Amino acid sequence: MRGAIDAEQFEELYGATVRDVLAYAHRRGAASAEDLAAEVYVVAWRRRADLPAPMLRRAWLFGVARTLLKADGREQRRDRELANELAARPEPSTDPPRSDRRASVVAAAVARLPPNDREVLQLVAWEGLSPAELAVALGVRPGTARVRLHRARQTLASDPAIRALVAEPTATVTTAIG
Repeated sequence: MRGAIDAEQFEELYGATVRDVLAYAHRRGAASAEDLAAEVYVVAWRRRADLPAPMLRRAWLFGVARTLLKADGREQRRDRELANELAARPEPSTDPPRSDRRASVVAAAVARLPPNDREVLQLVAWEGLSPAELAVALGVRPGTARVRLHRARQTLASDPAIRALVAEPTATVTTAIG
């Protein structure tokens, strides 16, 4: 029979099943069996109106533990993949390149940009952010980030010093800003 159980009945359920849930967590290699068991009982308390018949509650708790273990495994896998992806990225430069005259012209033009445009270009060029990552960094939608990046690039390209630099036959502006 389904129905919410009260605190006293929940304590009885806990007392009767906690050792089994802990043993299940240990056998499954949970990083912290105690934390997993605690989460299982938090879920059980929140869903106490959805608990199955008393003879099936122990099995239901194992199902909750299994679901939590799977979710934890997915989270750990995502963390490892992200760490591997970040480790594979080249180290970003902390300073803009200043190796020659072209670089100094570009650096001066970037310095003349409005602060928001300058930040957008630096996040993309120096920190290596993609437009999607730029959106996260700015706290805006991806489309908005792409528009801001486009406008910042247009503003930089319209600078007279940059226009003169681009007109030179050996100009390589992209190496100066990423």
